Amino acid sequence: MFKVEYSRENGGLNSLVICGDKYELNWVEGEKTFGVPNIIMQTQFNRFEGILPQSVEIDGECCRAVYSNALVKVEVERINKDRYTERYVITNTSSNEIFFPSDRCGIDMPFNDNYEDAETCLTKRCNTHIWCAEQSSYVMALRMGASEQNVGMVITKGSLFGYTQTTPAYAKNDRGDFTLNFSPFSLLPGESYEFSQEIFVFADRNDFYVKAREYDNFIDVTMNHQTVFCGEKLVIKAKAHDKIKKYSVSAGNATVRGKVLTVEYLSDTPGEVRFDIEINGIKTHALAYVSPRLDELIENRIAFIIQKQQYHKEGSALDGGYLVYDNETDSPYFNNMVADHNASRERLGMGIVIAKYLQKHRNDSFYNSLMEYTEFVFREFADWESGQVYDTIGKDATQVRLYNAPWVCVFCCELYNLTKDREYLEVMFRVMKHYYENGGDKFYPNGISIAEPVKLLREAGLTDLSQKLYEYAKGHTDNMISFGGRYPKHEVDYEQTIVTPAVTFMLQLYELTGDKVYLENAELHTENLVRFDSLAPDYHLYETPIRHWDDYWFGKEQTFGDTFPHYWSVLSGWAYYLMGKASKNKNYLAMAEDNIRNCLCLFTPEGRGYCAYLYPFRIGNKKGKLFDAYANDQDFALYFAMKLFERN
Repeated sequence: MFKVEYSRENGGLNSLVICGDKYELNWVEGEKTFGVPNIIMQTQFNRFEGILPQSVEIDGECCRAVYSNALVKVEVERINKDRYTERYVITNTSSNEIFFPSDRCGIDMPFNDNYEDAETCLTKRCNTHIWCAEQSSYVMALRMGASEQNVGMVITKGSLFGYTQTTPAYAKNDRGDFTLNFSPFSLLPGESYEFSQEIFVFADRNDFYVKAREYDNFIDVTMNHQTVFCGEKLVIKAKAHDKIKKYSVSAGNATVRGKVLTVEYLSDTPGEVRFDIEINGIKTHALAYVSPRLDELIENRIAFIIQKQQYHKEGSALDGGYLVYDNETDSPYFNNMVADHNASRERLGMGIVIAKYLQKHRNDSFYNSLMEYTEFVFREFADWESGQVYDTIGKDATQVRLYNAPWVCVFCCELYNLTKDREYLEVMFRVMKHYYENGGDKFYPNGISIAEPVKLLREAGLTDLSQKLYEYAKGHTDNMISFGGRYPKHEVDYEQTIVTPAVTFMLQLYELTGDKVYLENAELHTENLVRFDSLAPDYHLYETPIRHWDDYWFGKEQTFGDTFPHYWSVLSGWAYYLMGKASKNKNYLAMAEDNIRNCLCLFTPEGRGYCAYLYPFRIGNKKGKLFDAYANDQDFALYFAMKLFERN
């Protein structure tokens, strides 16, 4: 099944290539070597000692290696047959009992998950989906481009607690190396702990679970939704390899039928709910989230923005603006030297959400705040007459950023929907005209549904402007079709939100024209988009695309590391929604809903927002599993949630 190359230096795996792969993708690549034990022993208060390779024996398709220090020995056996297997035996060679904490005990497993140009990524790189759930843990590595040659890993003995992500200093195009961390354990003198895993080839996401279910210790956990609203029933199904004879679950009402455990849970209390599941002695878990109902959540969020994030200071250029908010210090924040912390750019999401919400909910204080904000927008960074959109306050043209203008377009559209004032559509057209006449026709913008402004202009009787914007949009979309999989580099060389514009623009042109060429091309790009998403039973991960760079730019932690979720995760959900409507495929509609529901954890019931959740157990030497303290841009998630649920 695989061609392998072992390291004579440290006994790890240097290369893993699927036999018959014309692209010769090496699935294991990084600064670290795949399969090398990563065990750090604390020997004094401030002294730590790792383990080193002592012997390496390579015999054809097999490799045996021994690693040790004064306290512990690790024996590793690697065998490449029908499936590639690894077995690790950790033995306490000291005279004392040793406890092994998760953050200092695991195995380095760097997969080839980094970004060069799109053509290289689609054939020679993979999206690595990791699910560390005790004894039923796995890795689902999908080639970034459409392919039936993908690599899966299921542990067959032992238990995983989480993963550590180690990234380069500036990692916008490299997801870094992974260390899979063992669940905590202890060993008496002479006692051993065994961990083993198998690696195999699978065709697609569904086939991965078909093959994973062949293993005795694998429990396939699925949920009707990972995020439910208060009062909405959550249903979990856990499918075991054999008939269930003994089980336990930490929450909900459980019933068993054959190999399937069904858990039903109902709550009116917002927050995370963990379900610890044990079936026939195998332990795993699922994570769900209970959200306030959407209208309540958005109302509380807007109230928070108006009370805490709108800035009022006479004589200040920021007067009336919606600012970043530091939830750690309970204070607004602005930094004009750091563009992602200014009062422009993605911060427009706050105004867009309020304008959208007010279309169905009257609230004078919300409306008055929005009008103050609108005055700020056109005073400071969007020119009413020319349509030029600037990167920051003072209409500063130092930096040109093509992402910004389409969000002003969306803002103007929602202001028109709220007020029916045609001037907002006229300035929207000027914004898009300036955008297209300054390079926008070859750019891949985020967060805009281009058919909507075209139709609004037409409905308002501005037919000439509508036709001209349609022509711009058609030329833009035809350029995307001509690029195909040669996606141009943007702020990251290749990533999820370079693919989503291709899908959404093509589907919106299909909506405007009925020409199936647009639908057929959108389907090709959707295949690439889906591969960014996990299917793990965790509201952070399920149908949530990989994004590992955003906190570095938008967050207070300024850390490279997996953000599950991040608010731009919703753009995949919106693309799936448009694809589901266009293709009449209900699976895409379900994917869209789960994707967008799972972003609602970025908001607390009281209305605080968080730009991202740092998911790994550890990121280098930093702690993970936390929400970044900055409320910065996440409100686009609420905007697309409103758009989705009002259409369902």
